[in-house]
Amino acid sequence: MSSSPSANTTISEPSAVVHPEPGPDWKVAKQLWGFAWEIHWAGFGTLFGMLAVHSFFALAQVKQQQGFGRRPLVVAINFLLAILGITRALFLFLDPYASAENGFHFPHWLLTLFFGIAFPCLTSSFSLVHLAFLEVANVHIGPSKLKSVPFLGGVITTHFALVIIAETITAFNAKLTLLLIVCQSFFILWGFLLSVSFIYSGLKVILSSENVQKQLEMIETGTAEQTAREKRRKTKTFKVAKVTFATSILGLVCCGLQLYSLFGVYSLYSKAVDPSPWPWWVFQSCFRLVEFCMALTIAYSVMQRSKPAATSK
Repeated sequence: MSSSPSANTTISEPSAVVHPEPGPDWKVAKQLWGFAWEIHWAGFGTLFGMLAVHSFFALAQVKQQQGFGRRPLVVAINFLLAILGITRALFLFLDPYASAENGFHFPHWLLTLFFGIAFPCLTSSFSLVHLAFLEVANVHIGPSKLKSVPFLGGVITTHFALVIIAETITAFNAKLTLLLIVCQSFFILWGFLLSVSFIYSGLKVILSSENVQKQLEMIETGTAEQTAREKRRKTKTFKVAKVTFATSILGLVCCGLQLYSLFGVYSLYSKAVDPSPWPWWVFQSCFRLVEFCMALTIAYSVMQRSKPAATSK
C-alpha cells in the first residue's frame, strides 16, 4: 500500500535491497525532525494501541450485551478494528517505517504486511458499519450489492488477498510495483464508493425521519406517547447521521490522501527518489491521524448502541 515502510538504502547499507516505496534519508531526517519524530511514532503507536485494547475489551464483553451489541456484524467490526489497532501499534513501536529507530531489524516483508493489512481492516469495518446502519434503520436504499453479505464478504476477502500478495511479493521483488498500484487503486475506489453510499444513505434516513415526524404532527388522533417515541427516534437518527457523515468525510479524505501518495509522493512508482523529510513527516502524520479518527468514529458508532444485558433476579 502507499506510504509503506522502507529502509534507507543510501546510507550504511549500500548493498541493501531497494524497496519500491522509498522513505527519507533517516540520518538526515531524524536530525531535522528532532522530538517531532518521537511524537509521530510513539504518539500514534499509543493511540492505535488504545484502539486495540478498546476493541478487544468490546469483544470480551459480547456475552454481556444484548440486541445490537451481540450482532455478528458488530463482533466482526470490533475484530477488524482490533487487528487494525494491533498491527499499526506493532508497526510503529517495533520498527517504524523500517527506520531502525529502536534497534530492531525486522524482515521487510513482515513490516510491509503489518502496515498494509490495516487498509482492508479499515474499509472492511466501514462497509460492515454501513450494512449494520441500513439494518438498524430498516431502510432499503442505496446499491443493493452493498446490502448483500456474500458480496461484501467477497470484496473483503479480495481486498485482504490483494494486500497480502502485493506487500509480500514486492518486499522480495521491488520491481513489481504494478501490484502496489492495483492494490492502492482498489482501496481508493472501494473507499470512495463506500463513503458516497454512506452519505447518500444517511441523507435518505434523515429525510425519511423528517417525513414521519411531519405525518405524526398532522394526525390529531395520534397519542402523546407515540409522538414522544417518534421524537426520541428522530433525535437518535440525527445523532447516528452525524457519526455517519463524519466517518464518510474521513473516508473521502483517506481516499484523497491515498490518491495523492500514488501520484504525488511516489509518481506511480516510476522513480525511486528519497522524499524530503518534512513533507514526508507531515503527509504520514496526516494519514495516521485520519486513519485513527476514522477508526474511532467506527468504534463509537458501534459502541453507542451496545447496552449491557439485564441481569435476572
